[in-house]
Amino acid sequence: MAVIAVIADDLTGANDTGVQFAKQGLATVVLLDARQFSSDAASDVVVVDIGSRAVPPGEAYARAAEAARLVSSGGVGAVYMKVDSTLRGNLGPQIDAIMDACGLKLAVAAPAFPKNGRITVGGLHLLNGVPIEASEIARDPKMPVKESYVPALLAAQTRRKVGQVGLKVMSAGEAAIAAELARLAADGVEVVVCDAWRDEQLRDLAAAIAARGQGTLWVGSAGLAEHLPAALGLSGAKRSGPVAVIAGSVSNVTRSQVAKLSERPDVAYIMVTPAALLTDAGRKAEIERCCAAAAAAMREGKNAVLASGYSDDIVAATRREAEALGLNGQQAGDLVAGALGEMGQRLAEDASPSGLVLTGGDIAVAVCLALGATGIRVIREVAPGIPLGELQGGRRDGLKVVTKAGAFGSDDALAAALEVLRQ
Repeated sequence: MAVIAVIADDLTGANDTGVQFAKQGLATVVLLDARQFSSDAASDVVVVDIGSRAVPPGEAYARAAEAARLVSSGGVGAVYMKVDSTLRGNLGPQIDAIMDACGLKLAVAAPAFPKNGRITVGGLHLLNGVPIEASEIARDPKMPVKESYVPALLAAQTRRKVGQVGLKVMSAGEAAIAAELARLAADGVEVVVCDAWRDEQLRDLAAAIAARGQGTLWVGSAGLAEHLPAALGLSGAKRSGPVAVIAGSVSNVTRSQVAKLSERPDVAYIMVTPAALLTDAGRKAEIERCCAAAAAAMREGKNAVLASGYSDDIVAATRREAEALGLNGQQAGDLVAGALGEMGQRLAEDASPSGLVLTGGDIAVAVCLALGATGIRVIREVAPGIPLGELQGGRRDGLKVVTKAGAFGSDDALAAALEVLRQ
C-alpha cells in the first residue's frame, strides 16, 4: 500500500516530484491515469498526473476530486498536491477538490523551490529574484501568472479562507511554525501560504506539517516534497553512520557554516580550545577531552563537529598565549592544525564514521598524514569548489572525505557535505 499519494497537474512536474522520493530509496511510480491506482501496489509513493494545468477551473476541480477519491480510498498516509513552482495552473480549484474529497481541514502551501531559484518572501513569489508577475511567466501563452502575492492569488481561486506564515515565524524554526499553523487553523483559516527562501525553512515546515497528523493537505513543488519522507520517518535510503567534521579555519565564512550546522539536533558541537594545544600537557588533555566527547556523541548516532574557538576573544587569547610561549603565528598555527589532525585521525580509526568533513587546507593535510593516506581520489562536487573524495592508502583507505577551503561555500555548505556523507 502506498504511504504517500501525490496529485500533480502535469507530467514533468509529476516526475520532478517523484524523483525526490525515489532518490531517498522509496519505491515510486508515476501514473498517467488516476484510475490505474491500486491500493495493493507495492509502491511506497504513487504520483498521479491529472493533466489539469491548462484546463478550465471546473474541469481541474473534477479531475483533482476524482484522483483524490481514488487515492484516499486506498488509505494513504499523506496526500500531496504538487503545484508548479512558478504558480501556473488551477491551484485554488484543486486545493478545494482534494480537501472536499478527502475531508481535510487545512492545506499548507509552500510553492518555493530554492534550489531552482523559486522563493517566497513576505508572501511574494520570486523567480531568480524577480516577482513572478514581472518575469517571463507573466507572458506564458497558456497560463500567464499576473499576481506575485501568493495569498492574493489563492484567495482569488479558492472559496476557503487564506492565511499566511511570514518571515519571522519561518525563521524561528519548527516549533514556532507549528504553533502558528495551529493558531491560524483555530481562527478559521483553511489554506495557509508559507514563506520559504532557503531549504531549511521547507525542512522545518515539513516537520511541523507532519506533526499535525493526517488531516492536512500538503501543497508544494518539488522543493517541499523532498523533505516529506524524512518528516514522516519514511526515508527508505539506508543512512550511513555519523560524520565527523573537523573545522580549523578562522574564516568568517567557516564560522557561519559551523554555527549553522551546530543548530541541528543531530549534531554535537565540541569547541576546541586552541590555546590549550600550544603546550605538550595541554595538547594531550585537550585532544583526550574533545575525542572522548565526539566519540560519545557518535555512539549515540549524532554527527560530531570539532571546531577551534572562533570568537575574536579566543583568537586573541591564543595569540597572547603563543607570544608568551615564544611562538610565532606560523608555529602556533601548525600546532593547532596538527592537534586537529590527530583528533580527526583518532575519530576516523576509533569511531567508525561514514566520512570526514575537513575545513581548511592545513587541517585536511594533517588528517590525511596522520592516517597515512597517500592521496585523495576525487569523486564529484558537493557544492561549487567543494569536492567529495575518498582517502587513498593508509589505515582508512576508501574513507569518504569532503574538503573545503575556509572561505568557500554558503552557510549550508557543511550541512550539505554532511548529508552527502550520510547517504
